[in-house]
Amino acid sequence: MVPVSHHPGRKERTGRPVDDELTARILEVGTELLNRNGFAAFNVEEVARQAGCGKAAIYRRYPRKAALAAAIIESHAVIGELPNSGSLREDLLAHALQNQSNQEGFDFSSGHGMQAIFEPEVYPLVRDSLIRRRRERGRALIARGIERGELGANVEPDIILDTLAGLTMYRQMVKGTQIDPRHYLDVIDALLAQPPRSIAGDEGEH
Repeated sequence: MVPVSHHPGRKERTGRPVDDELTARILEVGTELLNRNGFAAFNVEEVARQAGCGKAAIYRRYPRKAALAAAIIESHAVIGELPNSGSLREDLLAHALQNQSNQEGFDFSSGHGMQAIFEPEVYPLVRDSLIRRRRERGRALIARGIERGELGANVEPDIILDTLAGLTMYRQMVKGTQIDPRHYLDVIDALLAQPPRSIAGDEGEH
């Protein structure tokens, strides 16, 4: 597996070494509080109190609340290897399951945790390090499928990827349920049987 390589907005380490055990505790406590309270009520002082450290220890790692929230999101995410089963169907399933796994660290019964990713202060911090990198892998899978003749060249990759990602997010964030791999395959089969066409002027989302 390929983990997210760095925490967005995190300060470069200078001076004395950072205690990795304390960092892990900060992220663990932060996850619990973000799940419980949501981003608006997310409080660095309370994270520090429950983690048993001073606020300065947190700000030494993350310069502001949004950077800490972004780091919490990334601590549950794995970019993932690029699947290469020889079948686009199986590769898209692996890609979708990795996305589902990345969201499992959050308590969706509260509806708060993963919603922080949509905060204007947080989203830019995770866009390049997580969202775009995951999307690049998805596009690479589809490009390889086109090369193998599993799809025609006139296909819109982002609609395929958005359909799978949107299904995952809706089921987990809104309904609080996981998706059975067989249902992913049903959706993938439908998308591959009649793939969305590329339309002039389309700009894929990241």
